[in-house]
Amino acid sequence: MTIRRLPAARIVLVGVLLALTLVPGALANRGPNGHTFAARRPTSGGGGCTPNAPGVAPQNTYGWGQFGSWGLPGQRLGYQVRVDDLDVGCGSATFSFSVSAPSGFTVEVPTSSVTLRSGTSAYLWAYVTSPSTSADGDYPLTVTVTRSGNGTRASQVTHYKVYTSDSTPPTLFFSNPAEGETLSGSSYTFAVWSNDDHAVQMIELYIDGVYKTTAACPDISYNCALSYRWSLRHQQGHHTATFKSYDWWGPPNVGVLTVNFTVS
Repeated sequence: MTIRRLPAARIVLVGVLLALTLVPGALANRGPNGHTFAARRPTSGGGGCTPNAPGVAPQNTYGWGQFGSWGLPGQRLGYQVRVDDLDVGCGSATFSFSVSAPSGFTVEVPTSSVTLRSGTSAYLWAYVTSPSTSADGDYPLTVTVTRSGNGTRASQVTHYKVYTSDSTPPTLFFSNPAEGETLSGSSYTFAVWSNDDHAVQMIELYIDGVYKTTAACPDISYNCALSYRWSLRHQQGHHTATFKSYDWWGPPNVGVLTVNFTVS
């Protein structure tokens, strides 16, 4: 597969995708009605302390603007949740965290509470395992955060999306280097992005057929990225980089992208 290099557009798009991966909240910040929002402190008409209901935003996305995670029957998935203290001018407050799931699902919450200062946020995790006999479908998970003291709370719904078959391999794109690129200097960072119709499990990199590294893909976003820094010293000549992406179904669902490059 030949990929034409579009330097300016590719750099901008890769930068946007990297920003979304490094800041999970950019992928899934939702207000009480499901709208996108950024954590902010409500304004107060006067001084003193103004307590408010907390903010809660599950971060998992299985597609742009679509919230939840794909999972095989019996698979344990991690859900990252952002908790916001939206009080104004108050001291620290403690918030309890819980997740409810359909009957038969197992929920683990390693940290069930967090203490925050007014206007700050924290990320907590919940781990959900579906029954091994689950049928295909979307299973709702309700994430709730409750403020201590006044008992105000906020809830959001995300999903555990069970699938029992998958015949589509992951897609690989935005590779560095691009096909036919000439590299120079003392080192170079190899990179690639991958996504899948369900979920990417891992990406591998081989240079000239020799295994170099594996990127494990978390449960947060349906996009996954690999990055690997390779020394160019004493590597002059022609080479190939092969990226392999696997979904959770395993072989034969393997996406492969091979690019040819030269070290000058």
